[in-house]
Amino acid sequence: MTTTGPVLAHPSTGGTAQDEREQIRALLLERRPELAQYLQVGPSGALLLPMAAGRGIEIGRMRRRGRARWVVVVPEADGARLREPASVLAAARIALAAWDQESGGRLSVR
Repeated sequence: MTTTGPVLAHPSTGGTAQDEREQIRALLLERRPELAQYLQVGPSGALLLPMAAGRGIEIGRMRRRGRARWVVVVPEADGARLREPASVLAAARIALAAWDQESGGRLSVR
């Protein structure tokens, strides 16, 4: 899948957000190889981990505080919580912690 556009452009670090997204994907799969069958890339280029009841964890980029940065959206009982990780490693850790909390360490998607 090729995704381009201003949200994926990341010239300030010399790389691209697409490269960083692939780093996050690799970190997720390194720690939970079984997620390979569930992990998706959405239309915006965000990574999506579908969960039970049509919910999911989304890892993407959005403009926050004047610049594009990674965010992790974690579903909660009454909506969702937006987390702003400091690094791609932190993004993967947040997503996996949410996955583990939701699934109790077992896969519980559709």
